[in-house]
Amino acid sequence: MYKKSFFQQLFYTIFILLVITVTLYFVVTITVVKKGMYRDALQRQMSVTRMAVNLMPSDSIKDGDNAQDFAEGLSLGTDVRVTIVDRAGLVLADNKEDTSTMDNHAYRPEIRKAFMEGQGSSSRYSDTLSLMMLYTTVYDENQDLVVRLSQSIEEIQEDVDRIYEKILLIFVLVLVLGSLFTVFIARRLSFTLKSVQDVAGEFARGNFNIELDVAGSREAISLTRSINAMGRQLQDKISTTTYQKNELQGMLNSMREPVLLLNHRLEVTEMNPSAQAMLEPGDGLAYLGKGLLQVMRSVEVCELVEQTLAKKDTGEAIVHYADKDLFLQVYTNYLYRDEDTPPTVLLVMNDITQIKKLEQMRKDFVANVSHELKTPLTSIMGYVETLRAGALKYPDKAEEFLEIMFHQTRNLNTLIDDLLTLSRVEDGRRRFHKEQFPLVDLLSSAVSVCQLKAKEKESPIEVDCDSSCLVSAHPVLMEQAVTNLIENAVKYCPEKTRITVKGYCTDSNILIEVKDYGNGIPEGDIPRIFERFYRVDKARSRNMGGTGLGLAIVKHISQIHGGTVAVDSSEGEGCTFTISLPKVVESDSEI
Repeated sequence: MYKKSFFQQLFYTIFILLVITVTLYFVVTITVVKKGMYRDALQRQMSVTRMAVNLMPSDSIKDGDNAQDFAEGLSLGTDVRVTIVDRAGLVLADNKEDTSTMDNHAYRPEIRKAFMEGQGSSSRYSDTLSLMMLYTTVYDENQDLVVRLSQSIEEIQEDVDRIYEKILLIFVLVLVLGSLFTVFIARRLSFTLKSVQDVAGEFARGNFNIELDVAGSREAISLTRSINAMGRQLQDKISTTTYQKNELQGMLNSMREPVLLLNHRLEVTEMNPSAQAMLEPGDGLAYLGKGLLQVMRSVEVCELVEQTLAKKDTGEAIVHYADKDLFLQVYTNYLYRDEDTPPTVLLVMNDITQIKKLEQMRKDFVANVSHELKTPLTSIMGYVETLRAGALKYPDKAEEFLEIMFHQTRNLNTLIDDLLTLSRVEDGRRRFHKEQFPLVDLLSSAVSVCQLKAKEKESPIEVDCDSSCLVSAHPVLMEQAVTNLIENAVKYCPEKTRITVKGYCTDSNILIEVKDYGNGIPEGDIPRIFERFYRVDKARSRNMGGTGLGLAIVKHISQIHGGTVAVDSSEGEGCTFTISLPKVVESDSEI
């Protein structure tokens, strides 16, 4: 449907009001002028009628001839009709018509009024002359008759028509000038409104730097200033809101915890990068608008969110994804804005898989330590009770029992030493002094510690190291790490198989490799090989005197030096352990 512009509406409104006003003024003016002219003509004619009565002779003129002569003499040289009527209504004289043919005038309104009040007047159509006539009458007491003068109204109407033409010309001129003025006013007001509309459009597009020119009427200036002030305030508020939004978005994006925003239909409407990275496939944004069950694939999470919406409160749950071995701690918070806006739920997730693993490792550690301590202590207590029960009487048996007790005590001491070492290197608050020294010296020292056991198995240890390569490390700790790797290689390799110890430098790292040619490590055990008390072959390791802490100590010593340890093994082909340390120029520092 077509709608008129503001200019058209304003112009038509003012123009119609102008036409109505000017028309009313024209009608009123014409009416007043017409009445005024008729009133003036009536007054003039009444004055003439009185003068005619005053000129009437004192002698009676009721005789027809005398009355006729007076009437004709009175109207000589004029178009005025003179009629003399007696009290009976009989026309005594008339300068225009034959009195014998004229009707009785007793009931003519002007005649009756003159006899009653002394004078009268009326305007009506004359049947005698077939014209609109103006009648004025005056009563003559001496003669007891009425003198009536009558004059055609056409002359008065002609004068009125001439005035009508002039007033109509003025009317048209006023309408034209008024229309032009209306156009000017309407365009000026519509231009101001158009300017306001343009600025409002810029505001809607987010451009608040534009301002209206302060000009025009007092009201327009006030409106302009108000709009300009509103624009500045909106700019400030939007800038503040944008800053706060960006700040909040930055905080949300920097959170490591995945965050989802859900609507009341449990559909994902927002998510942070951590949530995008957690979801599959790689493009987490593909889940926007999808249902929570499709995104999280967990009935527990959906039930938690539904409970949060129902209770209008917060919620918390731990969800386990068995297929991924993933533990998520899920927090939900009910968000309410107003009655017209459906509620939403903020869902924050915390990956506690590592914490769960650490808890399990702690439990395993306590169980393993208890077991590792209890096994030698039980053996020692058993032999002590045997000796107390009388075995001391048999020197050969007593010596055998004491030898076993000594062996178990030594294993127990080794276990405690390894626990203390592991505790020391795991304590992040402790600082160890580093020194710079040749890598070949480190490897030679570690090999010499293990040489005796290697000779017992006839397993030669070959050392290949760049003599120019320097390492910056804590000498005792690093020697223990390398020694643990060599001891493991000696323990688990078959007799008469060689062991290779290699050290070399790259552009950014120092690498130490210990390679054996034994049975290797099964692929399923490799991820856990550096855990405390983990053994591939538990019975064999325990018989060989291992504590299950050697590789854990190697891992932590490597880590406190800023390095790593890795294993490459194939079952039946031996394995290679590699310590990688960063190349540090500083020779005297702490770790």
